[in-house]
Amino acid sequence: MIDRSKFEPEDFLIDATFQHYCAGTDQLSIDYWSKYISQHPEQQKTIAEAEKLYRLLSGNKAKLNERILAFQEGFEQPKVVPLRPRRIWWSIAAAVLLVIGLGSIFFAEQKPEPVIYAQTYQTKAGERKKVTLPDGSTVWLNSKSTLKLDEQFNKGNRLVSLQGEGYFDVTHSKKPFKVKTSEFEINVLGTAFNVKAYPDEITSEATLIRGLITMQPVNGGGIITLKPSQKITLYKKTVAATMLPQQKRQLKISHPEITIDHYQLARDSTVVETAWVQNKIEILDQDFGEIKSILEKWYNVNITFVSPEIEKYRFTATFSNETIKEVLDALQQVEKFNYEIKGDQIKISK
Repeated sequence: MIDRSKFEPEDFLIDATFQHYCAGTDQLSIDYWSKYISQHPEQQKTIAEAEKLYRLLSGNKAKLNERILAFQEGFEQPKVVPLRPRRIWWSIAAAVLLVIGLGSIFFAEQKPEPVIYAQTYQTKAGERKKVTLPDGSTVWLNSKSTLKLDEQFNKGNRLVSLQGEGYFDVTHSKKPFKVKTSEFEINVLGTAFNVKAYPDEITSEATLIRGLITMQPVNGGGIITLKPSQKITLYKKTVAATMLPQQKRQLKISHPEITIDHYQLARDSTVVETAWVQNKIEILDQDFGEIKSILEKWYNVNITFVSPEIEKYRFTATFSNETIKEVLDALQQVEKFNYEIKGDQIKISK
């Protein structure tokens, strides 16, 4: 039996059945939580706050069918009046036009307004930058990343767009903080998390360090709630034009569309996924093919493997202030390979 006596609003939100209760999508969950609330009046205020947070995080949108039903109930039931056959056809046509018109009104109402981004922060290859946003939130941008702020940021909303990788430490506010990427959208209130969404990589990731976030893929699917220390990975369905042949081969491997796991800890308890914020590269049992992308962005180089076999070499290591040559020399101590550096081009062979 779970002891919920000391639960905060966020603790209730993590429970999937409570989410179903708030959304009204499962009758068993609705019955269970309705009964629980009536039996625990001392927690009603906390639960009400959790429901409010759920509405904020899920966009506070009423379901279309519920709105249509409410709209229909506002009319009196029409009296049945016999019509001549010729008028029946016109009545049906009028009814169809009315339904189409009502549908157009509802869908037009749901159509989102275009987003206008007024401020942009960018990092070049090999550059990392710390940014303080107008609401006091802090964002660390990794190499080759772009963060855009909606023109209404900290006024009507807290909406940002990210391409690349960013570590967010969000200040608490009644306005939800939303991060949009090409693969998913994240809603938060006050929390710390990492988002990785490079267009040239086969996966996009979100890692929660503390607090609470909900995430929804842009191509459909339900809202996913992440707990602290959890990491979600989305495998892309489309192949980006900038992807290299070896990355395209990886896409052919059978992967789940979405996986949820825990973040990784290095030997010194550093979180691997956010080590870059501390100016460190943490490699934990990763193959050369994965490491390649990290090194290219970190050192602003282009790496080519002469043999596909080299991509499968696996490494565990920590780097901080080393040059790319020192990194490759260290990796050579684990697996035998040769490399050649010409400017920003690196060729690795057996």
